[in-house]
Amino acid sequence: MMNYKSILILILFLMAADLKSQSVKVDVEFSPNIATYSIVEYLVAKEQGRLFYIDGKTDISYLPLADLANKEMEKYDNSKMIKDMQDYLKVAGQQQDLSYQVLLKHNIFPAKGYAYAIEEKDPAKRAAVEKFAEQLRLFYIERNLEKFFKDQGEFLEGAKKEVRNNIPDSYMSKMEKYYGEKFLAYKFYINPFDVLPYSEVFWHGNGPMFKSEKGQIANMISSAYVPLKKENNIKDYKEFGFNHPETINFLITHEFGHSFVNQHLGEYENRINKTNNLMSEALIDKMDRQGYSYWPSCVAEHIVRTGEIRIALADGNQQLAENLRKQHIKDNHFVLIPEFEKKMTEYENNRKKYKTFKDFVPELLTVLDETNVEKVRMKLNLPIEKYEITVNLTVPENSGDVYITGNQSAIGSWNPQKIKLNKISETTRQITFTTYPDLRFKFTKGSWQTEGIIDGIEEGKDVSLSLDHNKTLNYTIKNWK
Repeated sequence: MMNYKSILILILFLMAADLKSQSVKVDVEFSPNIATYSIVEYLVAKEQGRLFYIDGKTDISYLPLADLANKEMEKYDNSKMIKDMQDYLKVAGQQQDLSYQVLLKHNIFPAKGYAYAIEEKDPAKRAAVEKFAEQLRLFYIERNLEKFFKDQGEFLEGAKKEVRNNIPDSYMSKMEKYYGEKFLAYKFYINPFDVLPYSEVFWHGNGPMFKSEKGQIANMISSAYVPLKKENNIKDYKEFGFNHPETINFLITHEFGHSFVNQHLGEYENRINKTNNLMSEALIDKMDRQGYSYWPSCVAEHIVRTGEIRIALADGNQQLAENLRKQHIKDNHFVLIPEFEKKMTEYENNRKKYKTFKDFVPELLTVLDETNVEKVRMKLNLPIEKYEITVNLTVPENSGDVYITGNQSAIGSWNPQKIKLNKISETTRQITFTTYPDLRFKFTKGSWQTEGIIDGIEEGKDVSLSLDHNKTLNYTIKNWK
C-alpha cells in the first residue's frame, strides 16, 4: 500500500509524457476467478482476525462490492472453503503471486481447465494451487457467483471506465524502449473485491506475466484506490473507487514493470537465494511488513523500483527520480537501490552490447555478490555487533530430531530443517551460535507442520529478543503441532 503523498509525485512525470500517441493499448477487464479468490480471502481474514494486510474484524462498507459479497456469503456455512484456503496457504506460502497467476491462466469460472500452461516448478506448490483452483471453482458454482457478478455489472463497468479514462496512452512505449522488449498485450484487471485497510487513498497491485502461443502477455491486477461513501443501494453509486489517476499511473509503472523484470530473474533464483542471509539477518523486519518476506521477491522489488528511477531520468525528470529515491530507499527501505542504480548505468551506456534487460541480468546480480550483511545493516542503522547464545531446550520424550530456525544464517534463515540441535538426553537439546542483537526463532521437528509450542510463548509466535550481551536461554516445548 501507499499513501496519497507518496504517489502524487508520479503525476509530474506522467503529465510530461506525450499522451497523444496510442501505439500501445492497455485492455481493462474483470476476472471472476480473481474476484472469487478475494471473496474467500476475506472470509479467511474474518476467521483468523487477519490475513496478509487484511483486518477481518473492521467495517468494510467503504468498499461496497466487497462488503456486499461478504454479506451475501454470511448466509452460508463457509467453514470448508476457509479451511481449504488455510491448508493451501500452508503449502503455497503467504504470497498471492502464484494464486493470481494460476487463476488468470485458468479458464473463466465455471469452466474447467486452463487456457495457458502453469509454469510452477515446485511440484508440491503446483499440486496445491491446482487443487485450490478447483475448490474455488466449485465454490463459485455453489454460491452462484456468476449471477452475483452479473448483477453487479453496472458497478463493474463503471469501475472499468474510470480506469480507462485515466490510463496514459504512451507510457508503455517508454517502458518497452528502456527494457528493450515488447509484449503481445497489456491487460489491467480491476478487482473491487480486494479488501485493504481504510485510508484516504490505498492500493494493492500484482503483476503476473505469462506466455501464450502468440507471445507474452503482461497482466496487472488492481484493487480499488478510493474509499466510497456508503449508499443505500449498489446501483446508487456514481463513483466506483478507481477514479484516482495518480494511483493508476503508479501501478501501471510498477506492476507492468514486474512483467519486464521478473521473467528474467526466475532462472537465477538459486543464485539469488545464495544471498538470502541479506534478507534474514538484515531486511526481514522491514520487508515482512510490506509483504516481501521472500528474498527473490524482495530482489525483484529492488530492481523494478530501480527501473522506475532510471526511466524517470531517461525522460529528463530529475526531480521525480529524487522523489522516487526518497520514497523507495528512505521510506520503504529498499536500501540496495543505489548499488543497483550504479550498475544499471552500465546497461544504459552499453545498449549495443546489452540490447535488452535480459542480456544484462547476470551482470546486474553481481550487486548481490558484492555486498554483505554488515553493509546492509549499516544502511538500515541496525547494530552490527554479535553475541554468543546458548539455547537449552526441554522437549517431550520421543521427540526425535529437533531443529531451530530463525532470522540468522547460523540458525537456518527460516529453513525449518537445516539446523539440528544437539541431543544431550532424551528430553534435552542444546545449541550454541552467534547472532546479531535482533534475534527471532522457532523450533520444529523438521517442517512447519511440526512446529513446537513453547511454554510461555503464544502459539504461532516467534521467540523475539533484543540482546546486549552473551546469554544462555532456556525453553520448554509443551508439545508439537
